[in-house]
Amino acid sequence: MHIHGLQKLTLLDYPGHTACTVFTAACNFRCPFCQNAALVLHPNAQSEIGEEEFFRFLEGRRGLLEGVCITGGEPTLHWDLPAFALRVREAGFDVKLDTNGTDPKMLESLMDKMQKTEQVNEELKAKNQMLWVARMESIKNRAEEIVLHDVVYSL
Repeated sequence: MHIHGLQKLTLLDYPGHTACTVFTAACNFRCPFCQNAALVLHPNAQSEIGEEEFFRFLEGRRGLLEGVCITGGEPTLHWDLPAFALRVREAGFDVKLDTNGTDPKMLESLMDKMQKTEQVNEELKAKNQMLWVARMESIKNRAEEIVLHDVVYSL
């Protein structure tokens, strides 16, 4: 997992938990209001924290932190997200994922992997994103129909 930022303590990112926040680089959106634009627009300019270094940090916070919030950028762009989240869970920490929800297959893979250990899927912000993605796909298809309709009439 490519970690490009670490907030060592948050009381906001994971409601009801003392947690740390892991920031991944890159995103498939370019939102003008993004709080992490540097991670999105210039990911290689950000220093990287090694996965082993992160887990040493986490081990040192045992008993102080309850969870890890994984955010970005967009974490679901990273193929090794399910294995990373599972390793966090197996280390004894709850997992929260902040995602734009645009990769339902990754979310499904992540939830399947996490459910094999415990009911961590309740902690995933992305759980309800599946419906959002379906709605967005419906809107996209409708927008394509409207564009096609406009094109037909402009001929």
